[in-house]
Amino acid sequence: MSRTNRLIDRRLAITLVCLQAAMIPVAALLAWSIGDATAALSAALGALVCCLAQAYFAWQSFRTAGARATRQVMLNMYRGMMGKFAIVIVGFILILSNVKPLSAVALFCGFILVQCMSWFAPLLAARLQK
Repeated sequence: MSRTNRLIDRRLAITLVCLQAAMIPVAALLAWSIGDATAALSAALGALVCCLAQAYFAWQSFRTAGARATRQVMLNMYRGMMGKFAIVIVGFILILSNVKPLSAVALFCGFILVQCMSWFAPLLAARLQK
């Protein structure tokens, strides 16, 4: 039974990461339609940072499963959150210091757009399972 739950959890995590990856060009096209190419690049970079951080968190969090490994599961989730936080901070520092010209508003809007997908994806998955 724990094997089935593990597969379901992994599928949900993979679905979330894939949906967030699909939002990268959407964020870029939306920013390009509102602004210009600089806004599109900035939004895509912000979305990419969020997607990479979430992918690391999903990979780290779902490495182990089962009732006997609860301590390891919690440790992996803490590691995943800390790694996700570090990826976001380092990603923004690298983008803000190296990418010129840059639209900071579009960068953060792209990040927020993809982050919102992690809130709505479980709702979509729950509706698809019914």
